[in-house]
Amino acid sequence: MWRLARSQVRAHLGSLVGTAVVLALAAALLAASGVLVESGLRAPGPDLDGAGPDAGALTALAGSFIGTTVVVVVLVVAATVGLAMRPRQRDLAVLRAVGATRRDVRRLVAGELLLVTLVVAPLGALPGLAAVHLLTPLLVEAGMVPAGFSPTISPLPVLAAVLLLAPVALAAAALATRETLRQPPTAAVRAAAAEPREVGGTRRVLAVVTAVAGVTAAGTPLVVPGVMGGATAASSALLLVGAAALAGPVLVARTLGLPGRREGSRHPVVRLALAGTRGSARRLTAVVVPLAAVVAVGTVQTSTGDALERAAVQQLRDGLGSELVVTAPEGLSAEQVRQVADAPEVDAATALSTARVQVRTDEEDLGALAWESGQARVLPADTPAAAYDPGVVEGSLAGLADPGTLAVSRDAALLGGAGLGETVAVRLGDGRTTDLRVVAVYDRGLGFGDYTLGRATLDEHGLDRPVDTVLVSTADPEALEALEALAPALRDQGGEVVTTEQYVAGDTGVGAEQRVSSVLLLALLGFMLVGAGNALVMLTAGRRPEWSLLGRIGATRRQLVGVAAVESLVTAAAAVVIGTAAVLPAVVGVSLGLLGPALPVVDLATYGVLVALVVLVSVLSTVPTLAARTRSR
Repeated sequence: MWRLARSQVRAHLGSLVGTAVVLALAAALLAASGVLVESGLRAPGPDLDGAGPDAGALTALAGSFIGTTVVVVVLVVAATVGLAMRPRQRDLAVLRAVGATRRDVRRLVAGELLLVTLVVAPLGALPGLAAVHLLTPLLVEAGMVPAGFSPTISPLPVLAAVLLLAPVALAAAALATRETLRQPPTAAVRAAAAEPREVGGTRRVLAVVTAVAGVTAAGTPLVVPGVMGGATAASSALLLVGAAALAGPVLVARTLGLPGRREGSRHPVVRLALAGTRGSARRLTAVVVPLAAVVAVGTVQTSTGDALERAAVQQLRDGLGSELVVTAPEGLSAEQVRQVADAPEVDAATALSTARVQVRTDEEDLGALAWESGQARVLPADTPAAAYDPGVVEGSLAGLADPGTLAVSRDAALLGGAGLGETVAVRLGDGRTTDLRVVAVYDRGLGFGDYTLGRATLDEHGLDRPVDTVLVSTADPEALEALEALAPALRDQGGEVVTTEQYVAGDTGVGAEQRVSSVLLLALLGFMLVGAGNALVMLTAGRRPEWSLLGRIGATRRQLVGVAAVESLVTAAAAVVIGTAAVLPAVVGVSLGLLGPALPVVDLATYGVLVALVVLVSVLSTVPTLAARTRSR
């Protein structure tokens, strides 16, 4: 089998180059993601005294990224392998006609693709392992890893990448040859000369089921509001892109057919290009779907980030009733707090602290994965609701005056499965695990954090956290100037006196963790664009007999280049239409879950850039390839 596979690879080396490139890039992306996950799991946990890195955040971020990456890799690799196998349908049909069984053909193709994957994937994974080191400075800046951190490099991410890519490539090849193998040999030879226009019933059913799942996921915020509902809604974009991949030939054909209603009034080059795109809808699906995924994934990710930031600002603005805020990341002394509270312009001052905690979110014995690290706001017993209101929906913050209590956001309650009156396993600064009783559940977790403690609970454990924020309530417009007398001492501790509006805007700004997410997203979008461009080059080069035939019947080189240019623009337009249709339910659902009934949040700047990139990649991958193929004419 392996000898035959090697001979097949040598015989079809040209058509497998594009597949090898995509497999190598996919292996690099998967290996890099695996290194981040393994590094997060192996890194030491955060110090509960409020210092030290939070490797749990790295594990959570990498886990979320690798989930999206796996879906994207499956889409791109499947599309590329299917496109690479399509020109060989006639060869496979001839093999069937001269006596090869379906099993023989399947084993032939499987051995060939498996050999390519086993050779290319490990080699491609090596640059991915090295690329993680470039991300280390951002991880240190985001507080996920300590200074001097070195990523954990082991064979596990490489092995995982190979184990994922091998079955994906084999499944894609099986799907690409399925049409040929299920027909009688002579019928398969005849059918190989023309592209089928329909898709099978099973594929149609799967497409409908996936589309329904996508629309349902987009409506999750109607049942599960908050961050969890918004995150589920965001996933609907990938589900709808997957549905488009399954229904690709039909969907692409109909999308491409929209501009062709009045072909009689168009230029001959345009008419020929439109007819060509509609006639090759099945092949174009392998290109349109990855390009559509670029628009959908990129837009929904950045739009979700914008919606989260806007929701956090809105929640803080609605929940903070003070006029001024005194902040000091390194902590205020008791004397400074007293000076703020005793100022004649101040009506009330609420001193807040912050404590790092670890909360058990899973009862299974998963080690570090069962614990979530986070920051808990510490409230004094006399905190007025008018100054600090996280939107309590169950219970009361007054219960935090009792030791051994905890308030959680609604998202944290859903994630950990602990509601009002139940207990949650928590590790505080002394490192011991203690059970805290939930006395309140609140709605504004994005602005106020997922966990809130009372000072009595810290006192019970002999812990003390310095005051880092003072909410100042005042009706005196001169209060800000009066409190600025404290500014010189505060600046030495990294603090300042600001209005509540300034505090809200500064507290929700883009941080280093968001920059890490942006870099990972750029890497993912780059892979998708390269995969789509590679597929376009393969598709254009594989149509050389078609271009030659047009040349023999009188088409000039300039006309052929014009046809390719129009086809590339129509292909990009179809991708933008499908990608936009896939992202709309997601952004509506995310906005509904995070902001309530409001105008959906769409990152139009990113959307515009992605649309431009899709058009650019489509044109630059098609026109130069066609021009090079027809240069001899």
